[in-house]
Amino acid sequence: MKQSTSYGQFCCVARAAEIVATRWTPLVLRELLAGSTKFNDLRQGLPLMSPSLLSKRLGELEDAGILTKRKATKGRGWEYCITDAGRELAPIVETLGIWGQRFVLAEFEKHELDPTLLMWDIQRRVDCRYFPEQGKFTADFTLRDAPPERRQWWLVIKDRQVDLCVHDPGYEIDLYVDAGLKALTDVWMGRRSLEDARRAHAVVLDGQSTYLQSFPQWFLLSPFASYVKS
Repeated sequence: MKQSTSYGQFCCVARAAEIVATRWTPLVLRELLAGSTKFNDLRQGLPLMSPSLLSKRLGELEDAGILTKRKATKGRGWEYCITDAGRELAPIVETLGIWGQRFVLAEFEKHELDPTLLMWDIQRRVDCRYFPEQGKFTADFTLRDAPPERRQWWLVIKDRQVDLCVHDPGYEIDLYVDAGLKALTDVWMGRRSLEDARRAHAVVLDGQSTYLQSFPQWFLLSPFASYVKS
């Protein structure tokens, strides 16, 4: 660690913090631990982080032995694979999230409401057991008050594989989800029940009764939702 960025202490907390507590690094770790290995996938979960800074942080984590970089097994580019040392950080990242859910109680500010991160998180938490092993399901999500270019999303589940589309895939829609960005974020984070949001028409579902009934089952909330402090 360069002297200019070092705490100048032999303390193991200080030396570890120099690596994992720099700006954006905990969020990069969050994405790696969630299973993202491609640069563009990492950017989906970190839409406000510049590509150059992401590259820098990935390089720092590689130098620290937290990830390895290798040629992609499919297509072009690189894969960033977390190491055993990196996986040992999982409880730390999880505990940080739980603490934030329990003790950072302020309402979400407008600038914190990120439709890209929300939809990326949602597609990672679909419980595919509620869908047939073979077949296709498409949900149209409209986030009413999101910027126009990030207002509409399509969640496609084909043969229990989940894909998130930013352009209309042209498939028949099985379920429509129309919601305010803050309302759906609050539901996702466990700060508001889906039932309450639906009663207030902050979240509106439309489609076949089968899909309406199964939505609360396959729409898994944030892994931190259950830790919300009442």
